[in-house]
Amino acid sequence: MKSKWIIITIALVLIGAIVFASFFVLLRLNSIPIVDRETVFQAAVWDNFAGGNFSGFMPFSELAKYGDFGIGTLDGLDGEMIALNGEFYHIATDGKPKQIEPSAKTPYADVTYFEADKTQTVAGLNYTKLQSYLDNSLPSKTAIYAIKVTGTFDYVLARSPPKQYPPYPLLSQALINQTVWTFSNVSATAIGFWFPNSLKGVDYVGYHLHIISDDRTTGGHLIDCIISNATVQIDQINRYNLILP
Repeated sequence: MKSKWIIITIALVLIGAIVFASFFVLLRLNSIPIVDRETVFQAAVWDNFAGGNFSGFMPFSELAKYGDFGIGTLDGLDGEMIALNGEFYHIATDGKPKQIEPSAKTPYADVTYFEADKTQTVAGLNYTKLQSYLDNSLPSKTAIYAIKVTGTFDYVLARSPPKQYPPYPLLSQALINQTVWTFSNVSATAIGFWFPNSLKGVDYVGYHLHIISDDRTTGGHLIDCIISNATVQIDQINRYNLILP
C-alpha cells in the first residue's frame, strides 16, 4: 500500500512539473513578438525626419527584429545605413562600410524580410534607365516594393551626409555638405524601396536605393550608376507598419 502511494506521489510530481514547464514555454512564446515577414517596417515619418528630427530613437538591436534587409541612417543623420542578409552597415563620409553596433540608434529606417516575387536580368542600364525598366516591371502602382540589384557595375556615383548636431537643420540643408564619390568596375548590391504616391510625406515616394560592394569596402546612397550586368529582384509588399519616435 505504501509503495502504491509513493508511485502516485511521484506521478503527481511529474505531472505538475510537465504542466509548469508547458506554462513557462507558453509564457515565453507569448513574450516573443510575432513578425510578419511580408510587411515593411518603418521607423519615423519621412516628413518629420526630413524636417530635422535626426535624433536616434530605435536601437538597431530592436530594428533587426523586423527585417534583415533595408536602408536608413544613424543618430544625427550620421551617414547611410544599409542592411543586407541580416548585417547592418554604417557608411559614413569616408565611404567605408562598418558594421553597426546593436546599441546604436536610428532616427529613420525602412526594413523588411526580402523574399523575391520576380527576378529578371539587365545590362547596360544607367540609374535613370533602370528606374524606367522597373516602372514597367512593377505589377501595381499602389503597393510597396523592396528592390535588390546584384551584379557588376561599371560606374557608381554615391553619397553620404556628415553627422549633424542640435539644433538640427532641415534634411535639404544638411545634404548641401554631403560627400560624393565614385567607384567603378565593382561587384555590388543595390537595395531599397519604391513607395507609391499614396504614402507621400509618410515615406520617400519613388525609388530610394543604397549600395554596398561585395567586398564591403565601399558603398553609399545611390545617385547614379551604369550597370554592366545584374540580376534585379522585386518583392511586392502590401502591408506596412510604422512606429513613431
